Amino acid sequence: MARTPSDIDEIETELLMLARWLEAVQRRQRYPMERAAYLLLRRLGSGGPQRVAELASSLGLDGSTVTRQLAALDRAGHIRRTSLPGDARATVVEATPEGVAAARALRRHRQARIAGHFGDWDAEQRRELGDVLHRLNEVLRKVATAD
Repeated sequence: MARTPSDIDEIETELLMLARWLEAVQRRQRYPMERAAYLLLRRLGSGGPQRVAELASSLGLDGSTVTRQLAALDRAGHIRRTSLPGDARATVVEATPEGVAAARALRRHRQARIAGHFGDWDAEQRRELGDVLHRLNEVLRKVATAD
């Protein structure tokens, strides 16, 4: 008699395959900006100027990792660093107009690709997927940032 997989078994299998397929798709893409840089620019675009520690915390990374990623964005002219008003020792990072434009262009490109991949899904199915992915990311964020 064939065994029916449990909910947890099914989730484990699907997460494993999701990670595998995401890696495979990522290797095939040729984006003009690395995912980490794009994600930082998106955070700066939505959250405005921020300290490195705030960026790191929002992405579940340590400050040194974010500092290295910001160095590449700085060399590309996509960010600028300024002193925090009232505390010249603290540095705030913000996206430059060039950085905003580069992130916007990449976002349009990525969204067009995603729209093509899900073109045969109706709007409700796409909304449901967005909701489930949001919930999944919340679970993963909690796991990744738990003490």
